[in-house]
Amino acid sequence: MKIGMVSLGCPKNLVDSEVMLGLAQQQGHELTRDAADADVLVVNTCAFIDKAKQESIDAILEMAEHKKSGACRQLIVTGCMAERYRDELKAEIPEIDVVLGTGEVPAIVTALSRGSADPVSPALVPLLRSNGEPITPGNISHSTGRIALLESSIFHGGSIILVALATRCGPKDSRTIHSHG
Repeated sequence: MKIGMVSLGCPKNLVDSEVMLGLAQQQGHELTRDAADADVLVVNTCAFIDKAKQESIDAILEMAEHKKSGACRQLIVTGCMAERYRDELKAEIPEIDVVLGTGEVPAIVTALSRGSADPVSPALVPLLRSNGEPITPGNISHSTGRIALLESSIFHGGSIILVALATRCGPKDSRTIHSHG
């Protein structure tokens, strides 16, 4: 399947996005920058301030349109907004197929393969960047800039903006590589 992703928010979200894309790629999925071409769209959300919440909702709604007009068969919402407002998102936006909170990053594998967020055994899910490079304690804190983001963006004239906030985004400040499993 072709996977497209929109990553919003802090550097932690960017790392989580890279991990999810790496896991998807490792499972044989292809990454795409074209939302209209994606079989699955993932929106990694932020809920730090009201403006970030609105940007996340706008991104979810825009990607949901691709279920009607594009190749998209599945919409997955992840991140801080998914963590905080899981039930509300499911109730208000029926196009969402799977909601994964901040502690459920490895569950992307199951969500992609079965369309659900059944627990995934972390022991079976090595953490890799989207380019296949392993994430180790020595390189987890710095983004490589290799995340596959959609070129067609909803923000500011066609470019996706990653807001790098040096603050908390959700219930956890940060996590070690071992906290994913």
